[in-house]
Amino acid sequence: MTGMLSLIMNANNLFDFGVCSYDNIVDKLIECENKKRIPPHAESVICVVFPTNVDVVFDEPNEVFRLRRVASQMLELTCIALRKAFSEYKFEWFLDDSPLPDVTTASLCGLGAIGDSGLLLTPQYGSFCFIGSIITDLIIPETGDETSQCIHCKKCINLCPAGALSEQNGFDKAKCVKYASSCDCKNSHTFLLRQGAAVKGCNTCREVCPYNSKIGTANDHPFIKAATVPGSIYTSDGGYKPMGGLGQDKFRKLPDDF
Repeated sequence: MTGMLSLIMNANNLFDFGVCSYDNIVDKLIECENKKRIPPHAESVICVVFPTNVDVVFDEPNEVFRLRRVASQMLELTCIALRKAFSEYKFEWFLDDSPLPDVTTASLCGLGAIGDSGLLLTPQYGSFCFIGSIITDLIIPETGDETSQCIHCKKCINLCPAGALSEQNGFDKAKCVKYASSCDCKNSHTFLLRQGAAVKGCNTCREVCPYNSKIGTANDHPFIKAATVPGSIYTSDGGYKPMGGLGQDKFRKLPDDF
């Protein structure tokens, strides 16, 4: 069964994934609308890491939207394949507005450690990544526990311009959002995380992290290629195809099942 899972995940260019028991995370769920989509009798969570450590700077809303859209399509196509292979079981994918605490879940799947910044530190991409997940009522063997990688140098805490990080209280989202939405945030890597929302990030905690200095770029990753090639969308054959000059306005209005 794990062999079939890997085959399906890899066929859809999802190579960086891990599995943990749903029981390990159920008491940490976030109250949100998508919580009702969790399959009844859920057993396992598959976490996927999508890299963003590339030469291209994603500092425009449309560029960030494209990253999310391509990741969503990859997860959707994977769930379709998993439902066919394991027809007696349910598979639901989540990306933004997930009921899962993504960083904690990913660490339980063995994908990385939780840094003092509150971000996931992965061996492949450092903290330059975001997380998607699939929840299923199929029992899947777990892949590992949290790895210990953060060296606790406190640079992210001491240099956070918003004062949003502390050893005692961890990450203060309100302070981070307030600073990133203000005129004081001049960082060139500021970007919108969700279309139409005033949620941004200044990236200081990523830039000062010594762990990230060891990380190369993921320019050749299939996800990055599909998300950055102008006028392209992810396709079910594991590649990407031209959109025939379809502009961003029309692209953003495409149905989820295009």
